[in-house]
Amino acid sequence: MVDKNGLIQNEEMPEDAVFDEDIELEEENPQPSTDSATGETNRCTVSECIELIGYGRYHWKVVATMGMMSAADSAEIWIIGLISLNLTCDWNITAAQKAAVPGTVFLLMAIGSWLSGLLADIYGRKKVMLIVYYIFTVAATASAFSWSYPVFLILRGVAGFCIGANYGVSICYSAEMVPITKRAFNLLLLDILWCIGGVYICFCAIFVMPYQWGWRYLILLAALPCLVTIPLLHICDESVRFLAVKDRLQDAKQILDKIAEQNHANKLTCDIYCPTTKTTSKSLNADLFKQPFLRRTLLLVVCFGASVWVFYAFMYLLPDMMANGYCHLSEWFQVTHKNSKGCRVYTSNEYTFLIVVNLLYLPGYIISPITAEYWGRRPTLWYSFWGGLATTVLLLICINPVVVYINLFLVINFYGISVATLWLYVPENYPTYLRSSATGAHNGFSKVGAALGTFLTEYLDSVKISHSITVLVIVLVISSVATIFLQLETKDKSLADGNDSDEMTVKGANFPLDDRKIKISVKMSPQCEELEM
Repeated sequence: MVDKNGLIQNEEMPEDAVFDEDIELEEENPQPSTDSATGETNRCTVSECIELIGYGRYHWKVVATMGMMSAADSAEIWIIGLISLNLTCDWNITAAQKAAVPGTVFLLMAIGSWLSGLLADIYGRKKVMLIVYYIFTVAATASAFSWSYPVFLILRGVAGFCIGANYGVSICYSAEMVPITKRAFNLLLLDILWCIGGVYICFCAIFVMPYQWGWRYLILLAALPCLVTIPLLHICDESVRFLAVKDRLQDAKQILDKIAEQNHANKLTCDIYCPTTKTTSKSLNADLFKQPFLRRTLLLVVCFGASVWVFYAFMYLLPDMMANGYCHLSEWFQVTHKNSKGCRVYTSNEYTFLIVVNLLYLPGYIISPITAEYWGRRPTLWYSFWGGLATTVLLLICINPVVVYINLFLVINFYGISVATLWLYVPENYPTYLRSSATGAHNGFSKVGAALGTFLTEYLDSVKISHSITVLVIVLVISSVATIFLQLETKDKSLADGNDSDEMTVKGANFPLDDRKIKISVKMSPQCEELEM
């Protein structure tokens, strides 16, 4: 229990119990109280400081930076599907070589995600994102000047490595810098900007792809958001939670004071302390497969891997459905256009349809944070996975193009809801010292699923479209069953900074400004005990 002087008093409690302290929030901009006798201020955790400061202008800067990264990643991922027919024609590559491009990209995304997550927990979120983004910009731009298929494959693989390396870390960074009730809102904005990135590159394709070597121009246009992102990353600060668990409390306090100033909030008068413990394992990733994280890790690997498998496979399945005339979809677009070499290429109508497809994800992205905040993360995952399964099965029943389009709308949104909710849910399941490694590992596992999904989709689509859809149904059956066994609900909970037993939970986390007290459970770590002595 924490007394009014901020000292932590230990009590004999069961191993899985929490230690409660009461915090009164009575003012509009509450501040920790001061001892009237000694004049000493209370000590605050980083979570308490973030809640006290609130959401404001500083956080919009974070959203702009992470959102631009999200848009750039989206454009770079979409571009592989957009130029695949042109690559096949210009370099006369086989179906297996065509399928190897997305497969290689996603496998290297998996490696990059795992490695960057680990490094971000050791060296910091900002440093890793900045270094990786420079490499990403160079590789993505250079791929436009590839003179052969192997060179293109290598450069796109490096770009894929960097996409995987950045996205998971950026999601962690965004979650760690905002108050509890704004985590879902922040992710919504990132998802919207992801859609905008896809719309942007599909829109550019309409104008540049008809020209000879148009796919090279399209790659250069896709790299433009990267150039905007780099200066934005330079003006961002390091994650205050990362600094706190690394015992860089003074640096964390300076950044929190800067956030308070830019948000026009009252300056903090408390000292930061660290309710955290460090891993005893030789590897951070080893902790993921130990108690108390083992069960949730295995279930999330299945759910996240399957969700991303289906999400990305569908990005490649949809153009192939049009190109192959599945369920007479080609009749809507008059798919008969060939270029000067006699190769089948996408028409402007098809690119326009892909813009519409990107925009159709928006309802799902908007619904996801609303239901995640109202119902909870687990119920949202339940209905999105089971709904996605039902609508994917219906795609096998070809009635007419109108029915297929309506079903596609439902499928797209269920996929969008599941992926968006998992990006919100996964970082909330792990403490700060392990969060980036955990998110990177899950993102890596999911990209293995994406690699398998896109490879099988590209390969099976050349045989029969229904074969690809059948594979997606099987994957969704397994993952939908897995969602039933998820146990931890993270709605209205603060991000933990220590081990699971040290987790700081905020009940009624909307921080209502009334006389009601909010219970915050804190357990003292060995590091803090040493600091106290």
